[in-house]
Amino acid sequence: MKKTFLLAFPLLALMSSLFSCEKDPEIMTQTVVETDTVYVTQHDTIILHATDTLTLTDFIQDTATTFIVLRHAETSGSGSDPNLSAAGMARADELRRILGNVPLAAVFSSNYNRTRQTAQPTATDKSLNVNIYDPLNQSPLVDEWLSAYRGQTVLVLGHSNTVPALLNLFLGSNEYSNLPDTEYNNLFIATVSERGRAKVLHLKYGD
Repeated sequence: MKKTFLLAFPLLALMSSLFSCEKDPEIMTQTVVETDTVYVTQHDTIILHATDTLTLTDFIQDTATTFIVLRHAETSGSGSDPNLSAAGMARADELRRILGNVPLAAVFSSNYNRTRQTAQPTATDKSLNVNIYDPLNQSPLVDEWLSAYRGQTVLVLGHSNTVPALLNLFLGSNEYSNLPDTEYNNLFIATVSERGRAKVLHLKYGD
């Protein structure tokens, strides 16, 4: 069955910069919903109709470093370091599926069961290790990643507060606030030329 994707590209002005930058980046917000038909009603939005031949590789640029950044999937909710629930494991597998054609150079996860388990199916599929990083000390990592993975694509799994914090570091502006605790389907593609010069594409994936 042919699937229809509706992509919305409104351009938003950035907030005042936290870091110096010569040119304000554009923020593109996109919704990708995999259903028979989706209706998007929003002012000043260009709607692009595409078939299921559309893949995330359409948004990867080899002239910059690309970061695919998202929160862990749904958890069982038990204990201080819960595992993924059945729904979370299904979402982790959906992440693996949609990244099937994306050439990842590295996979990073915070050191929690829920993030590692969300990252693992994709890492296994790519024959990569899940590298552990400190989500509360991301600023020095931005420079390290931009140096180590220039022109490549990196997957980063974090949390509802650390994902927006990382995006803000890429952008050099305080554009993103914490994600709602009830939302697990947000996926961000950050195309970063250098710290403070970036574009962020916001997608939804899975149910």
